[in-house]
Amino acid sequence: MSVVSDADKSKRIQQTFVEFNESWLVYWDAYIDLQNQLYDSLKAARDVTWLGATDSAKMSEINAAQRQLFSTMPRRLDYVPLGQINRSMDYALSKINELLSALFSEKEKCKRLETAIDILTEKANRTKQELQTEE
Repeated sequence: MSVVSDADKSKRIQQTFVEFNESWLVYWDAYIDLQNQLYDSLKAARDVTWLGATDSAKMSEINAAQRQLFSTMPRRLDYVPLGQINRSMDYALSKINELLSALFSEKEKCKRLETAIDILTEKANRTKQELQTEE
């Protein structure tokens, strides 16, 4: 039977957090890349919707609908310095469980986004095809 010293256990936990922080930075980079791409795609799709305005009434309708949509868009995160940190094991485990739950939900929402991307791509290709047959 092996006895693990407190120092060894502490060193293992520290190493685990170093690895976690490294993975968090990889996640952060991927998140920022995706968020920036989503904004670019949203802007491009918004510009295409304007092409459907056949007269000033339709333009006003599209403008009102987009204003409503953009008003519901969440802001990007602002940095907030950490406050008091509770370093108890129970608190740490609850925070890890919150993270795991959020990541599961995020993965499900990414699947929904993939479906929406497929639909929008199909409609963009169909619109492009219709415009090309007009020429």
